[in-house]
Amino acid sequence: MTATMPDVPTATDEFTLPPDDTVKARYQHLSLRRRVRVGSRISVVFEDRHTLWFRMRELNRIARDTIRQVGPQLHWYQRLMPDRGRLTAAVTVSTRGDRTEAAQVRTAVTDGRIVLRSDAGHEVIGQYLPHIQSDPLIGLMRWCEFRFPTVAVEALHDPRIRWELVVEADGLAFEPVPVPETVLTSLSADLG
Repeated sequence: MTATMPDVPTATDEFTLPPDDTVKARYQHLSLRRRVRVGSRISVVFEDRHTLWFRMRELNRIARDTIRQVGPQLHWYQRLMPDRGRLTAAVTVSTRGDRTEAAQVRTAVTDGRIVLRSDAGHEVIGQYLPHIQSDPLIGLMRWCEFRFPTVAVEALHDPRIRWELVVEADGLAFEPVPVPETVLTSLSADLG
């Protein structure tokens, strides 16, 4: 017997959003408060209830199997929720354009480093998690976990301190990207 998932997951409160939330409002949240673009191919989206709502919606759209087989994906999404001192981010490398170049960028980025660095000397290195999602339309997605020591959490709460996202990949040069204030505010709220 197959079962479909509801549009908004109800199995756990972690993914439940207010009923007055619109898709447009969620997309604006994702664009303004969660996404940082690095170059023309790399997008880093820090996960929260809104971003995971989009992932659940996509899972609902493509899941045509039993809940038992969807269960591991739901469990994975639960692990991606931010908590005190810990953020996760989806790192996507676009496959548009030259496929050979895209493959080289994907390999370099996933073998490289991703770092949140402050102008006050704090550095939080992301660790890629061992789960990979691939989609020919959006490219390769890997999740990265950032564990913030207490002093870095305090620095993230300080509006005077600026942060940048650094992607280091062998053979490729990416300029550090300032993390927008709207994203910093959102991440600061995640970390408590």
